[in-house]
Amino acid sequence: MPSATSKRVSKAGDKQKSSPGKQVEKSQSPKATTARALASKGAVKPRTRGSQATPPVHATIGEQPFFGPDIGRRIRNLRHIKGLTLKDLADRTLCSESMLSKVENGKAQVSLTLLHRIVHSLDITITALFSESRADQGVVTRAKDRSTFRIDANGSRLERLIPPNLGHLLEGNLHILEPGGGSDGILTHEGEEVGYVLNGVLELTVSGVQYLLHSGDSFVYRSEEPHSYRNPGKVTTRVLWVSTPPTF
Repeated sequence: MPSATSKRVSKAGDKQKSSPGKQVEKSQSPKATTARALASKGAVKPRTRGSQATPPVHATIGEQPFFGPDIGRRIRNLRHIKGLTLKDLADRTLCSESMLSKVENGKAQVSLTLLHRIVHSLDITITALFSESRADQGVVTRAKDRSTFRIDANGSRLERLIPPNLGHLLEGNLHILEPGGGSDGILTHEGEEVGYVLNGVLELTVSGVQYLLHSGDSFVYRSEEPHSYRNPGKVTTRVLWVSTPPTF
């Protein structure tokens, strides 16, 4: 004699067999059916917005981004002065000609790593690229007068602690890294760097070794060693960063 349990299972199975098409019909909502019908007739077309090629810039007062028509124009002018074609610079920076063209025309963001390769290929520093050819500001620079540059799409920026001119042996910056922000790639150049984490968390990678630094930690390394950094945390990280010779 079959048990009560086997009877219930048998009834459930009979019920499923008696309505084979119901589950398929339920999964096909009227909206999905309509969308497929319109798509098959060519009525649904993707909308394109060609006017949004350049990402929006959310910069503070006096802040200069590392992309846009101004920086692109300066790169193009220096390239012409050096007698380089777009292909020449593309070969030296390991970047495509189309990408460099977009950078020079202010239609694409230039990452910090690419900017380093560009200024190295042009035999200048980032400071020289942004320099306004003004006189040294003297011994003291007030907080309100410091030059500020945005260095990535996350809103990270650096504040210059040493006035931007070509006469200084040291370069000092306050790196303000927003969550997820950083070098966006590996950097390598001549010199030596030292830093002190004021607050937040810094993920520093030097020669393939990753270090996690917290408030109060410091670091030092030769700049020739491949290095990169980013803020892996959820709050803003501030790092006092000094290097020589100046590369920014």
